[in-house]
Amino acid sequence: MASSHEHKIDHLDQAYYGPPIPPAAPAFGAGVHPALRGTYALLCIAFRVLTLVLIALGVVALVLWLVYQPSSLRAYVDSAQLTRFDLASNGTQLRYNLTVGVSIRNPNRKQAVLYRRLEAVALYGGEQFGYVDLPRMRQARKSTVQIRPGFRGQADLGAGAAPAAALFGREKQEGFFGIDVKLRMRVRLKVIVVNSVEYRTNADCYIKVPDPSNATAVALGFTPTPCHVDDFS
Repeated sequence: MASSHEHKIDHLDQAYYGPPIPPAAPAFGAGVHPALRGTYALLCIAFRVLTLVLIALGVVALVLWLVYQPSSLRAYVDSAQLTRFDLASNGTQLRYNLTVGVSIRNPNRKQAVLYRRLEAVALYGGEQFGYVDLPRMRQARKSTVQIRPGFRGQADLGAGAAPAAALFGREKQEGFFGIDVKLRMRVRLKVIVVNSVEYRTNADCYIKVPDPSNATAVALGFTPTPCHVDDFS
């Protein structure tokens, strides 16, 4: 038994002729000044905390958007009256006097509406003949405001004169003129003291207005008409 032990010891004392054994790798952070190791650890913790905060803010923003996602405005033409609507003898000049009453409803319970720009445009046969720039205003939550753009004057129908004249002749016989009134709006939504980004939205109101020279049509009167309003985008 002693002889076997001595043989193992002799084997360990023999020279080693194999490839060199690489030195053991230093432990992570070995040789780094303790102050630098502490700074690195603090930076790692700060990065993790910042990442968690950003994720939490993203989740909160998503929840708030889902909770406070605004509904689109609603618009109705309550009244429309023509006191003049005729073509000049050359068929290219449209003379008009049109007043339109429009109700705009803000259905949102959380957001007021700030109208940064509000324009009304009137078209006949696809040709614009009237324009009104309306004043800025603020609309409270769950409320309705009324505007009454008035279009007066005369307009040159230009290249669209021929189709417009043909349409005018047909509708003159029917007693009602089909007029397209568009509202172009640039708005911000306000929640408490925070304003949203600016949205552009349009309302398209196609109305049939009685011919003022047709007693039967005037007696039938104007039918209130809903408008198509774009979603906030």
